[in-house]
Amino acid sequence: MEQEIQPRREVLKLLLVVLLLLLILGSFILYLAWPLMTGQAIVLALRPVDPFDPLRGQYIVLNYEISSLPAPEGAREGSTVYILLKEDEQGIWRYKSASLSRPEKGIVIAGTVRSLYSNTMNLEYGIEQYFFERHAQLPTQNLTVEVKVSADGNARISQLLHNGKPAQIIYENKSWLS
Repeated sequence: MEQEIQPRREVLKLLLVVLLLLLILGSFILYLAWPLMTGQAIVLALRPVDPFDPLRGQYIVLNYEISSLPAPEGAREGSTVYILLKEDEQGIWRYKSASLSRPEKGIVIAGTVRSLYSNTMNLEYGIEQYFFERHAQLPTQNLTVEVKVSADGNARISQLLHNGKPAQIIYENKSWLS
C-alpha cells in the first residue's frame, strides 16, 4: 500500500513544478502583452534613421523625437522618467513635460534615462528596434510608429506607419535552397 502512495506523491510533485513553471512563463507573456491588450494607441514621430545594420541583422533602429529631452530636476542615469504627451494637429503625440513621478492625468510614456549631458537626458523606452524578416524592403522616409501605452506608461509597438498609413513591407521570394 505504501509503495503505491510514493509514486503518486512523486507525480504530484512533478505536476506542481510543471504548473509553477507554466505560471511563471505565462506571467512573463502577460507582462509583455499587457500594453498591447489594454493600452491606448498613440503615434510617435521618428527622427531620420539608418534603416539597416548588416552586422546585427534585419531591423531598423527607431530614434524618437522624445528620445532626447530636457531633464527634470533630480534625474539620474537609470532613473525612470514619465513623459506627459500631447497630441498635435496631425495626430502625432509630442513631449509636453517630464517628471520623476507619474502624473495623475494624461497620456504618459515611461522611459529610462540612459545618459545626461548638461540639462538634456537621453531616454530609452524599450521600443527602439523594429524587426522584420530577411530580404525585406520597407520605406525609410516619412515614418512614424503607432505604439500602445498602458496606464503605467509601458509601451509596445503595434505598427510602423508610412505617411500615416500602415507601412508596406515588400518581401523578396528567396529560399535557403536556391
